[in-house]
Amino acid sequence: PIRSAAYKWFVPREVYPNDTYPPYCGGPGYVLSADLAPRIWGVAQRLPLINMEDAFVGVCLRELGVTVSAAPAGTFNMWRVSYERCRFSRLV
Repeated sequence: PIRSAAYKWFVPREVYPNDTYPPYCGGPGYVLSADLAPRIWGVAQRLPLINMEDAFVGVCLRELGVTVSAAPAGTFNMWRVSYERCRFSRLV
């Protein structure tokens, strides 16, 4: 967590006391099981909110005892991919 108030992503120790965030998913979306989403919402109601949503979801998952796993290589793309039918059938 960034501890300097001069930065946009500043998080004071009173809000999040740990020196590092737990593992979390970063990016424009996450793939969750249908039963996990309401559990995350529920635990989020009782945790101090931090302004980094990706890290906050990681904090919620840690609180629930759920571990983050990496997607298979090439499943998520953050760059332009030339269209190929077989390739696109494996993308999210």
